[in-house]
Amino acid sequence: MLRAALALLAERGIEAEVAWYEPYRMTPRLSVPSYRLGTRRPRAERREVDGAAAGWAIGAWLPELEFTHYRPTPLWRERIATADLHLVVSGTALAGLALERTATPFLAWIASDWEGDRRARVAAFPAPRRLLDRLVVAPACRRLERRILRAAHLLALSEPTHRALDQAAGTSVVRARLPAPVDLELFRPAPERVIAGRVGLVGRFDDPRKNTGLFLAALARARESSPATSGLLVGAQASPELRREIARRGLDGAIEIAGELDRAAYAERLATLDLLAVTSHQEGFHIAALEAMACGCPVVATRCGGPEELVVNGETGFLTGFDADEIARRLVELGSDRSLRHRFGAAGRAKAERSYGWERVREIFGAELEAHLARRPGRGARTDP
Repeated sequence: MLRAALALLAERGIEAEVAWYEPYRMTPRLSVPSYRLGTRRPRAERREVDGAAAGWAIGAWLPELEFTHYRPTPLWRERIATADLHLVVSGTALAGLALERTATPFLAWIASDWEGDRRARVAAFPAPRRLLDRLVVAPACRRLERRILRAAHLLALSEPTHRALDQAAGTSVVRARLPAPVDLELFRPAPERVIAGRVGLVGRFDDPRKNTGLFLAALARARESSPATSGLLVGAQASPELRREIARRGLDGAIEIAGELDRAAYAERLATLDLLAVTSHQEGFHIAALEAMACGCPVVATRCGGPEELVVNGETGFLTGFDADEIARRLVELGSDRSLRHRFGAAGRAKAERSYGWERVREIFGAELEAHLARRPGRGARTDP
């Protein structure tokens, strides 16, 4: 989403700087946790971001509490003051907190509601953290999300996200659906490269939301009737726990773990997939599924939000429940019937071309940007930086 937003701004001659809260686990020196209060202050570090004039990683007070990450500290106020146009591109609306608190008009492109984005992760919290979350973090974040959603010129990544954001705000707040565009030249069918029976899981598979255990269970079941079925995991590093689960399922030697890849290498691996499986608990969209469809790869997805917009059941792939046997049956059905696989793949490519190309996204973004600029107090419609 960020890559697309930067490209859309650049097309209009708008130079962008990018700022984000840097998670404490990634760069502890930037934030001040509870046990370091009184010893230092949050910091910001300049980073390089492709397509942006500059990038800024910003720390927070009390990073243990999710609602502090985007509080309008002096670090955030400084970055806000340098810009004439403010755009939030994020998984959830909480990234717009500093803008809402400083009464700064902003355009927001959001992938998910706050609750849906984190539900699976919260289930994995230890008991004391779950208690803190239920009593303190969740009530505060829900209130903040509602305020931010009502303040923003809001664009939703998908129709399921549109519905979820309106529900979270308690009123109709989404002005338009802006889907992520797909690069139809980079992601294109290459039938000669497809490895028959290879099923991919693409994304941060170390995130509990991705439900990787269900993918492994379905793959193991599929191999019982179709031993040539194999797996490919792309998007994260495999933990010892994941490797043990792969071994427990009898999948050693049947799964390749590609980890994190640059864009060119990722496109090359995606082109080798026979099928893509999405086993997530929740998704605001699922860009990898769209990219797979652009490659002519059918998708088998759980009914978890975003994929329900992308996958036309029985036409570009199959939608399933959260049942390993059902997912396995669909994988085997598509893997064994090559004419069906080809028909679904061609329909997926056609849908990507029809609804998710750059021209359509450019049209929506341009109209909403002009509308946002026209509504700002004391300003006419213009697109200078």
